[in-house]
Order: sequence, then structure tokens, then C-alpha cells
Amino acid sequence: MLGCGNADDEAGSASIDGAVDDPVVDPVVDAVAEPPADDETADDGADPPANDETADDGADAAAGTDRDGSGTGTDAGTRGFDETEQPEPRSFTIAASGDLLIHGGVRQQAADNASDTSEEFDFRPMFDEVRPVLSDVDLAICHLEVPLSADNSTLSGYPMFSAPRELAPAIADAGFDACSTASNHSMDQGGDGATQTLDLLDEAGVRHAGMSRTETEATTPNLATVGDVEVAHLSYTYGLNGMPLPPDAPWMVDLIDEDRILADAARARDAGAEFVIASMHWGVEYQQAPSAEQRQLAQALLADDAIDLILGHHAHVVQPIEVLDGRYAVYGLGNFLSNQSASCCRTETQDGVIVVIEVEEVDDGLEVSEVSYVPTWVDRGDFTILDVGAALADADLPGDRRETLEASWDRTVEAITADGADEHGVAPRHVDAARPDGPEMVATP
Repeated sequence: MLGCGNADDEAGSASIDGAVDDPVVDPVVDAVAEPPADDETADDGADPPANDETADDGADAAAGTDRDGSGTGTDAGTRGFDETEQPEPRSFTIAASGDLLIHGGVRQQAADNASDTSEEFDFRPMFDEVRPVLSDVDLAICHLEVPLSADNSTLSGYPMFSAPRELAPAIADAGFDACSTASNHSMDQGGDGATQTLDLLDEAGVRHAGMSRTETEATTPNLATVGDVEVAHLSYTYGLNGMPLPPDAPWMVDLIDEDRILADAARARDAGAEFVIASMHWGVEYQQAPSAEQRQLAQALLADDAIDLILGHHAHVVQPIEVLDGRYAVYGLGNFLSNQSASCCRTETQDGVIVVIEVEEVDDGLEVSEVSYVPTWVDRGDFTILDVGAALADADLPGDRRETLEASWDRTVEAITADGADEHGVAPRHVDAARPDGPEMVATP
């Protein structure tokens, strides 16, 4: 998709193979450029229209105690007991969030936030309400959909994104450990933009997957030690909005190809990966239901033992979680930070979700043991990302804001559970405090 444009653009839709519907383009935008290959529109007032977008195992048998507990003083070892303490099963937690899509309005707010600082932009306040969730897991993964500018000289919104360098340290400050970076906007600023993005993430201490600066980097498995588990993170996109890869660097962005993804996952396993995550930039924009292509690819990937978990992006609305062959496909995490809303796109584009995944060691490896989620919503007044459940737990929340957030909560719960995820124990956090009557609408106090 070509992004999230301004409020006057009508959104086109892009599928895995990159096919798009012809968008209805604002006359002003059309006078400046060809219609975009796809559309991620947003209501931005900051940019000109052409540049505006969006356990305990229990105590061992005690020496001097018989099996029947009578305590005759017989040493347990003489009865065949192994007194060697067994290690605790290993485990770790993951949090994954939706698209970071820096429209002009978001950028302008970051500039306003920085007015009393030495920086040009400050995105950190936008993450204040969700930082506790992201900081409470072992591995927090973002989806950085746009390139970053090392000197802030190429800043732009839709349709050819370039975000301020200050976003990288803000991502780290929010609690993120890594980001997927393969998206349809990866080449918006060419090879230089991709390289600057990865350099800035490195400087901020944020790992990344999906783009590479060298062929060696592209072919080296991306492994990280999470706790004491080796985890691999892969990232792919359906396309690049028609932008070409550099002729001398066809490996710079990882494109979706089933055989290639499985080969990469197998290579990661051979390099020591014990758990493999695949981030997929795929699907149809603004469509809650996963496309046939998404479903087919998810089934193929999760049927292979090389991949354990799929995290999806690009649709800009929350999509379902589905369990396939005992593994989880999170089809779409919605928008985490953008300027999209009903004024340009769909009401659901202000919704997002942080999915929290618990992974535990079992006899034959590691598997997802529990999945929960935190509905989020972007307040376009100051672009704070709200933890919807936590906000609803505030007894002093004004009635109109409560109604808005209850509606967002319900949309997200409906989307996440559309494929029966709740039957597998997938449930929202804060549910008791936020929605005492469950996911149905409750009376506004």
C-alpha cells in the first residue's frame, strides 16, 4: 500500500500480491503526482495534501522419609529416587503492536512536544500510557512501517514517508526491543532511507528484521537471546508500492515468498533458533476479515515446524487471531500510532491492539501457552496511544470519552475473536475493571 494519505483521499486496497483498486484521488494531490499504488489515508493538517497520511515442581522426597511418608529414616536414594534437582521449564513473554505510521499531524505533535527540549521532535509522550505493558515483557516487537531520516532533511508524510530520527529512541524508550521493518513503504526514500533507518535503530539499541544494509546481513539469521531462549525474528512484505529495489541490492527488503520464508526459518533453526516469529506485512487495507491469500499462507507456514508464530500488519484495522495446527496466526494488529480516523478511512483505524504471548518449554520444545491482548486507541488530540481497558477503569472518565472507548473496546474484541480465538482462551486484559459486564456495551455512568 502506498500509505495513509490525507482526509480527502479515498482508500484503495492492496493484497499480498500488491494488486490494488484504483483509488479516488483528491484533485490537488492528483495534480502533483500519479495516483498512489495503494492508500493509507489520514486526516493531516500539517502537510500539503500530497505529503499527508497514518512452577514449582514441588519438594524432592526428603531423605529419611519413606514413600508412604511414615518417616522410618530410610534414605530415599535406596528406593530408586533421583535426588537431582530438575531445572525449571524455560519461558518468556512477547508483546507485539500494530503499525507505526507517522503522518504529518503526528509529526507536528512531536514537534510541539519538543518545544521545551533540546530536540527537534519528541514522540515519547505518545507512548506514556502503553509503556507499562511493553516494559513488562521479555521481548516487545513494534512494526516500523516508514523509513527514518538521519538528519531530518527529507521529512514527509503520505504518500512517500520519511519520519524524524527522534522516533528511533522513542521506540526504545517505549519499551520496544525489536521492530519488523519490511513494509510497502520500505523503499519510499530508496536504499539510503532504508540504511539510515537501520543505523538509527542500531543507535537506539533496537533490533530489527526485514531490511538489510549488506548481503551478509540479509543472509545472516536474526537471532536474539530472550531470557535463555534463542529466538529468531523474520519480517516480510507483499510489495513496495512499485518502488524498485536497488539493482545492486536486491536483498535489501524481504519480500513474501512461501518457499523463501520457510528456507529462512530453517536456516534460523540450523543457526540455533528455538522459537521463530514471522512478521507479515500483508492483506487488504481497511478489511477486518483476512484475505484468502493471508489464510492460505498462514496455513502453509504454520504447518511447517520451522515457524511458531505469525504477527500481521498492513490492514490498519484489527484482524482476527486464528489457531492453526496448534500455532497462532495474529492476522492484523491494527494501527498503533497514526493519524487515520473515520474522517479519511474507517473508524476502526484509530483502534489497535497489543497482543501478549506467553511461551513455555514442553517436552518437545517451546510452544505458546497463553495469549491475551490489550486494546489500544489513538487520541488524535495529542496522539497519545491509550490502553483502552486501563482508561475505562477510571471512574472519573467523562461520559462521552467512555462511550467512545467502550465502542473501540467492543470493535477490537469482536475483531480478535471473529475466528474463534476466545475458544482457545484468548482474552483481553483489564476486562473486569474496564468492562464488568464483559465485551458487550455497558451503561455509561
